Amino acid sequence: MARYHKGRRYEYKAKRVLEQEGFEVVRSAASKGKWDLVAVKPGCIRLIQVRKGKPTEGAIKKFLPLQADICVVFREVWFYQEGKGFTIVRNDGQDWTKVVKEIKEVSESGRSRKDNR
Repeated sequence: MARYHKGRRYEYKAKRVLEQEGFEVVRSAASKGKWDLVAVKPGCIRLIQVRKGKPTEGAIKKFLPLQADICVVFREVWFYQEGKGFTIVRNDGQDWTKVVKEIKEVSESGRSRKDNR
């Protein structure tokens, strides 16, 4: 079995464990990034790298530096309108009416014109 398929199998095993604990889990398929799984439930976000084998000091230090990252979490809904672009609405803790940004239509090159509110 190819390394990718073995790794994917372990990611799905970890995903099932997290889902049984009440998390919503997103798997980053064929990821070359730092995190294989993102698990979320109220009050908790877990960024997870799935590895096979015995935990070693080197592997732990590589993926988990001692200094924890400070994290800011925004809950947003991005509304897309053809020809206009995105309107981003963020929950400010009181209601869902706060429009935080409008992003004009994005060109095929990936460039956009931004209007901040």
